[in-house]
Amino acid sequence: MPKWKSPLFSDIRNAIGDNVVFSVWKGRPFFRSYVIPANPNTNSQKAVRLDNTALVSRYQALKADPDVKGAWNEAALPYLISGYNLFVKYGRLSEIYATPTSGVTPLSVTLTYKCGIPLARAGIVQWNGAEWSIIKDVGTLEDEGTVEVSGLTTGEYEFYIADLLVLVPEDTKPMAYQAVTKWFPDKDTGLLTECKVVVSAG
Repeated sequence: MPKWKSPLFSDIRNAIGDNVVFSVWKGRPFFRSYVIPANPNTNSQKAVRLDNTALVSRYQALKADPDVKGAWNEAALPYLISGYNLFVKYGRLSEIYATPTSGVTPLSVTLTYKCGIPLARAGIVQWNGAEWSIIKDVGTLEDEGTVEVSGLTTGEYEFYIADLLVLVPEDTKPMAYQAVTKWFPDKDTGLLTECKVVVSAG
């Protein structure tokens, strides 16, 4: 990445014609050749964009509570980024889906996941429409794998990959704001699937 120092053009930015782009990265100026951005709008790109939109919307709803925003910002301090950036990063590196997704008989389900949250912090949580519960606690996940969830009663369930160490003082896990992602971006179809299961008795 070419760099320069100039007392005359110390903060030059943007493009000059269709040849050179000037910018600043972490306080350091650089320039590069202008390239028309590729945007083939593939199914993979569609799925990733849908995933990103869902994660941003979820964080925006959670951060309405300043204590929750503060807890995520605190978790992000070691990385020198914001809690928002950390939340979206964790979500984009993670995915989870359930098999099957409706009409489950017997009352159990298999979750397949990939975890982008550090394993010393990560877990899987469940929301049944009334309360949160822990399916896999901190230290029990691998980078990716499957989890069998049994003993379910009839109803609707959502499963999330969560950071169980993000916690507002005096709260006890699991909390809704710890749950990061319930999505699987299908890069073959361009769709985003929720890890949501409707359990029926038969």
